[in-house]
Amino acid sequence: MSYSKLAMKGAIWSLLQVLAERFTQTVVMLTAALFLGPHEFGVAAMATAPAIVTAATLQSGNQLVIQRDEATPAFLDTAFSLFLWLGVLAAVAIAALAFVFRMMPGYDAVYLMILPTALAPLAAGVGVVAEGLLERSFNYRVLAVRKTVGQAIAGVACCTLAVLGFGAWSIVVQVTVAPVISTAISIAASGWRPQRLAGFDAMKELTRFSGALLGFSAMNQINIRSVDVIVGFIAGPTATGVFRLARTVLDLAVSLFLNPINNTLLPIFSRMVEDRQRTVEAMWRACGITSLVASVPFVASAFAGPYVAELVFKDKWPHLAQMITILLISLPLIAVVVPMQTYLVAIGRPKLAFFNNVIQTTMNIAFIWVGAYFGVLAAGTAFVIRCFLGGGILIYVITRLVPEIRVARDVVMSLPTVLGLAVVAVVSSLVWAANLDLNHLGPALSATMLALLLYGGMALAFFRDRLITVFAAIKSKR
Repeated sequence: MSYSKLAMKGAIWSLLQVLAERFTQTVVMLTAALFLGPHEFGVAAMATAPAIVTAATLQSGNQLVIQRDEATPAFLDTAFSLFLWLGVLAAVAIAALAFVFRMMPGYDAVYLMILPTALAPLAAGVGVVAEGLLERSFNYRVLAVRKTVGQAIAGVACCTLAVLGFGAWSIVVQVTVAPVISTAISIAASGWRPQRLAGFDAMKELTRFSGALLGFSAMNQINIRSVDVIVGFIAGPTATGVFRLARTVLDLAVSLFLNPINNTLLPIFSRMVEDRQRTVEAMWRACGITSLVASVPFVASAFAGPYVAELVFKDKWPHLAQMITILLISLPLIAVVVPMQTYLVAIGRPKLAFFNNVIQTTMNIAFIWVGAYFGVLAAGTAFVIRCFLGGGILIYVITRLVPEIRVARDVVMSLPTVLGLAVVAVVSSLVWAANLDLNHLGPALSATMLALLLYGGMALAFFRDRLITVFAAIKSKR
């Protein structure tokens, strides 16, 4: 099977997984938000952030297995041993952090919620090799099922506990249970079992590459989750709840519009990396497609958001609609940056990706820290500014290191962002001139459809080649 067909197959299965997984997560988050409110939601976000960061970081270790030219039994045993120990260390660190929270005034009750989440990174570490083998063999079907089943079971538990009045504990249970079930399915489906535990000398050799890779992933996760804690400490748990729920919508948009493509890039880039020009062209094709579709949720949310927020939450979640629209402005840039980072890892430059994430994380913490002092909307605006500045830095650095990448093409890739902003500005002017209330269904639906039609028509006029690429890939798959 050709790489283009593998990419399309992977994207389809990934999309099916994302649709099922995100549908489950959306139902779960909405249910939890309705019964918890922003304060308890914010407390849960702060309590689960360390487990989410460490579990996601360890899961990225499957890239070691994916990229390996020959995954020998000795190598797999060494990788399993390394990530098993890393999972244990992460669990111990989370338990220690729980007792630090216990000694902090006003957060003494949070430590009990943190303790059970230590199971999440432990489960993630155990499943690294199994998941890597599934991805290495392009077993997209099992990869799609494992997360969906884990999220569904954990989601049912979360909703049940939320309805029964267990508050923030419902989200704690979800974060803890989902990776355990996902890992169990991966191990069962891969058929692989470790033969022995490797010694520390063998694991030490493996850390030469895995250190940069895990550091890159850790910075990426800290970059995402640190803002929950920062906003919580400065603006309070209620502000954290609003910020976290809005970030959940951003994550949903990333998963639906970007991940089905990005999830297939690393194994494909890794197989074709010897053909440098071909790999660069594949990266540009991915950037072109993702950047084009990424403005769609931003354009829609600007006009549908107020009505949906009013319909679902009433006045329970202040500033939520505005916060969602602000954060989604960053989506088109994320659509360009993520494939470029994946490309760096695939060509054996994980240290550059790691240092980029260190810069991004440092900027994120600084910008959010300052913005949070002026309220949750200012914190969201600071997040978007950081995304654009950080993305510009990455584009500049990578064009200096990879001559085949030209700045002019990066500018073209980001033009859908400008196009989306222009459409929102035009339609917003019309809404203001007509004095429409977007909290009602009729005006919200009309404005949303007008904005999407304008964006679709202009995208067809300016980016016809990108759309032809998508349609050609779909037709080839059929």
